[in-house]
Amino acid sequence: MTYEEYNAAIDELIEQIKSSGKTYNGGVYGIPRGGYYPAIRIAKALGVPVIAHYGYFDKSVLVVDDIVETGSTIFKYGDNDTAAVFAYDSSPIKPTYAGVMMYEKKWLTFPDEGSATIEDNIVRILEYIGENPKREGLAGTPDRIKRMFNEIYRGYDPKRKPKITTFQNGKDGIVYDNMVIDEGDFYSCCEHHMMPFFGHYWFAYIPNPHGKILGISKIGRVVDYCAARLQIQERLVHDIVDMLADALGTQYPPLGIALLMKGEHLCKTMRGAKKKGLMTSSYLTGIFKTEAAVRAEFMQIVNK
Repeated sequence: MTYEEYNAAIDELIEQIKSSGKTYNGGVYGIPRGGYYPAIRIAKALGVPVIAHYGYFDKSVLVVDDIVETGSTIFKYGDNDTAAVFAYDSSPIKPTYAGVMMYEKKWLTFPDEGSATIEDNIVRILEYIGENPKREGLAGTPDRIKRMFNEIYRGYDPKRKPKITTFQNGKDGIVYDNMVIDEGDFYSCCEHHMMPFFGHYWFAYIPNPHGKILGISKIGRVVDYCAARLQIQERLVHDIVDMLADALGTQYPPLGIALLMKGEHLCKTMRGAKKKGLMTSSYLTGIFKTEAAVRAEFMQIVNK
């Protein structure tokens, strides 16, 4: 990003603040360090002071940051109005003002960050853990890690979302209303430590006689796609079932869906407690949840 682009976004932010009719006589506070530059420009445009240090200040102070991705940084300033030069629409906590609202995830490099690349930041991590990034064995490692990230975190890319093929139940002359089961392996990374967790899954559903049937290979593709982002296993089972349920439709939804996942979490096995990090999670809908006999049939297959 150039300074021209950055300043244009700040100009838009200033116009929004002025148009609001609010005054911030207490000044403008820039959250370190990305909020410094926009805070100085906004304070000058509003004719109010720049607050240099965070401490107690009242609601007359406007808090500024360069970007809001999740809102966790601005959350601590909840009593004050907040402004961000860029903000993601997906953020659960949004600033009061946003110069540019971003509707898809993009990697932004701000002008004051120079020409630092992903590879440069990986070099910093290698140095932090005590490695020598220039030794022969690590030659090319930053680039390999970048390419690995693009692969194992492809679940963030909507363009790589699998197309889920479905077929009308009874189209081939057979109306199927019995349990369909697919099982396989999964691999993901936990969002708390970015360490792998992996294991086996069992997916089952009972088609609606008037509804649709899933292409069997698509189930595994959906598992892989949902797992290819920072996850917790409890959410992963929901993501997979919800995505497949959407594909089957709401007019004639399946009679029930069940997913059970058993995984080993290296964040517990390798670090911290250093105990076997085994975890089982499940998500049941329809008659898998309400009918004990159906649930028992599914669990009998899982426990073979």
